Amino acid sequence: AVGLIGATKGQAQSGSAPVGVMTYAVAENSTISLGVPLLRPAVFVGSVTAFGGKSLTVAGAGADAPWALVAGAAYFVEVIGHVDGATSGLVGQRFEVDEVATLASGVGAVVLDSTSALNTASVTTLVDLANYRVVMRPHWTLAALLGTGAGGKINASVSVTAADQVLAWSGAGFSVFYLRSGEVPQWRNIATGATNQDGAILPPGVGLFLRRQQGALALAVPGEVRMNTFVRPPFTGSQLVAGGFPVDASLADWKLTSGAGFTAGTSPVNADQVLAWADNAFSVFYLRDGQTPQWRNTATGLVDYTNAPLFSKLGANLLFLRAVSPGAAAGVAPVALVQAVPFKL
Repeated sequence: AVGLIGATKGQAQSGSAPVGVMTYAVAENSTISLGVPLLRPAVFVGSVTAFGGKSLTVAGAGADAPWALVAGAAYFVEVIGHVDGATSGLVGQRFEVDEVATLASGVGAVVLDSTSALNTASVTTLVDLANYRVVMRPHWTLAALLGTGAGGKINASVSVTAADQVLAWSGAGFSVFYLRSGEVPQWRNIATGATNQDGAILPPGVGLFLRRQQGALALAVPGEVRMNTFVRPPFTGSQLVAGGFPVDASLADWKLTSGAGFTAGTSPVNADQVLAWADNAFSVFYLRDGQTPQWRNTATGLVDYTNAPLFSKLGANLLFLRAVSPGAAAGVAPVALVQAVPFKL
């Protein structure tokens, strides 16, 4: 369920995002895919007055005071518009913040982490960022999303098998997290032992699996609604992807159809795939080759699912892209997936 609050035209124009609440239901002894398109509240919304190297100089609410960043927390900057209302080439791009350097940089400056794999483009593309409007937000983390310690929203235990589990896709398999109870209750990863994982982040557009052990769970997640184009970092291989907006979407909405960067084939073994999770099993879709490539389900034959809403606003799907680079051309960057704003407020 999604509820929008205060979604007014005036708010959108002033930079304030509409807010809402999404509710996730998990039955006892079940596993759901989990996507979180709503955003944590902004630390800053304003305009870039200058860009140099890795540093943004910004003006706007809060720019005349030290940044209210929490030490050890992770933040990102997203480009949300331009002061002229027409220029849009960089809208939707996201860049990770170097929190330590930003806290040390003085008033009105944001230092970007130029090496982060979560950046949607190289910081060298930002030479024309002046007069663009940006927002800085904290990432969702396991603790922020699902609570920790006495404030945990899910079943905790000293045993990973008795606790609820969160599964994060690594590109080759799942990393398993659980909320450990005890004298120092905290999130842990079974691969890293006693290391505190409360701050493990859930990047925008990345999904999880949530495995519930005992009792049904209704989880409410409040947040702000993105009002600009959603851009993903270019990638090949596999990712557990979720939507950038609180609406269901199709493969066509995500521009996952044909052309450079996509591989159509005669069967799932030689084509791009989407694995959709429902009722404790995956449905396998693949991009079938033809004059007009179609997304087909291995179980339903000739039915075209290109325009079916396979991407749930509440969930996430495994996406496998085979191409090393668009059109398999050497030296060309992998495809970037762009999702347009699917509504008007």
